[in-house]
Amino acid sequence: MATAPSSVPLSIGRRLRFAQLELVHEVAECGNLAEAAQRLHITRAGVSKAIKELERSLGQVLFERSRQGMTPTAAGLRVAKHARLLVNELRHLTEEVAASGASAGGLLRLGMPPFVAEHVAPAVLRRLRDGAGGAVDTIQVHEGRLHSLIEQLLRGEVDAVLSLYSPRAVDALDLSMLDIRPFLKVPMVVIASPQLGVARKKHRWPDLLRYPWILPPASTHQRRSLDEMFTARGNRAPAPAVESGSLAANVRLASAGLGLAVVPLMAAEAEIKARRLVVVDVGPALPETVVALMYRRVSAIYMDALRALDAAVMAR
Repeated sequence: MATAPSSVPLSIGRRLRFAQLELVHEVAECGNLAEAAQRLHITRAGVSKAIKELERSLGQVLFERSRQGMTPTAAGLRVAKHARLLVNELRHLTEEVAASGASAGGLLRLGMPPFVAEHVAPAVLRRLRDGAGGAVDTIQVHEGRLHSLIEQLLRGEVDAVLSLYSPRAVDALDLSMLDIRPFLKVPMVVIASPQLGVARKKHRWPDLLRYPWILPPASTHQRRSLDEMFTARGNRAPAPAVESGSLAANVRLASAGLGLAVVPLMAAEAEIKARRLVVVDVGPALPETVVALMYRRVSAIYMDALRALDAAVMAR
């Protein structure tokens, strides 16, 4: 007789232990029973027995065994992904309790790239401080690039991410667990030092091939978008005179006359106001990008800090 679908999760939940998930996470990470046992301070036989019990509970083979070690199956990779998230959530709970002490507030681990940390986060965190109502005591800022930050978010190593966002930049990642909430449009502009002598007229993209360029790495979404502005019209893409993944550095390098650069307008506003940079009028215009707030849907159910952050972001 078939088991009723509604009873399956309950049955598994009764038989599945958190320690088993921790074991799957460790074995998937190191690929070796002995090393996983050493990390967790239990016997190798204990690791093997616990994983076999979990495989029986789930009705799935989680690892292929060989003399070379333990290789996760497709099902094993899925379980290991969720196990990693649960392990990191437990660690976060421990850190949050330790950080908050006797107070009611908690710890918020927030990932962001340097551009957002400098130009967007201060106003958001000010609103969070003023309106959180004690939900947040401590904010940990983790800097990085979009792809790595989202990977950290999916693993539960950070609670939320504020970043320039484009779906194409992270199309290889499974984002089904996340809420992604764009909240700020960011104009992208071509900038140049007056030293370069770029004429103050409306340019077409091919006109700019005669100048040196300061470009982000070829693997980035921003670089691919810029290349498409040239190649979509049958022209070659510019080769970089300088290649740099730092928006702040690219603004400074452009100010020094080393080439044209594409940056968010707000990143260059101070240099434009000081007349060390000008915005190059080129058409068609670059598409706007957005800053988005990203967090795991399940975390928003129980984390007051996330709900307070969401309110601070959307109140602008």
